Amino acid sequence: MMRISSFRFWVTVCLVPTVLLSGYAVLHACGSPPETASAPASTDAPSTPSVTDIVAQLQARYDDTLGFQADFTQAVATVTLGQTMTSKGEVFFKKPGKMRWNFSQPAQLLVSDGNSFWFYQPADKQVVKTPFHQVFRSNTPVSFLTGVGRLEDDFQVALQDSRQDTYLLQLTSKQDADAVGRLTLAVSRQTFDIVEATVTDPLGNTTRLRFSNINRNISLDDSLFQFDIPPGVDIIEPFPEPSSR
Repeated sequence: MMRISSFRFWVTVCLVPTVLLSGYAVLHACGSPPETASAPASTDAPSTPSVTDIVAQLQARYDDTLGFQADFTQAVATVTLGQTMTSKGEVFFKKPGKMRWNFSQPAQLLVSDGNSFWFYQPADKQVVKTPFHQVFRSNTPVSFLTGVGRLEDDFQVALQDSRQDTYLLQLTSKQDADAVGRLTLAVSRQTFDIVEATVTDPLGNTTRLRFSNINRNISLDDSLFQFDIPPGVDIIEPFPEPSSR
């Protein structure tokens, strides 16, 4: 049986990293391989701009992205299990608020049409349905991705490190830092693309998300972001919309 805690975990783990992918744009960002921590520092590195300038150029980069498609790999290190789980698949984003994550290993599906968010695990024959606004509030990392929030408005941003090829930014929610967790972005110096996104939740679980084979500003039909309930699948609504009278 699917546990609601599992749903919340995957929302944080899978979509939050995406969130950094600033409003869908982020995702397109990961075009070049992420820099490792052991990379030697450049002796003639260019001067480092201010955090304000970096954030402005990063936001502009992603504001210019209407949609994208990419392959992704994700590594999740869980504290309670003491192990790292890896997954991969294909992701699609389209403004405003539409996304689709096709997980091939393990088989899972996360879909948003901008109104409802669906989390489907075929092995459980259950799908969790949640109002979009319940999942993607403006003070969550995912909001940057979905376009319902802006980096400079919703997060305190600090320059954690300036490397040879990337800026390492640390994001802290201005409204509820303890609940949201910590978000770190590696941003390319040349293109201001996000090449790696790392999220650490309040429990200490860490998720690292990388993208490849990115296609930016491609035409995506809205039908791609609709979820058709398979026969025999139960619907769970932990946060149902209030009925109107």
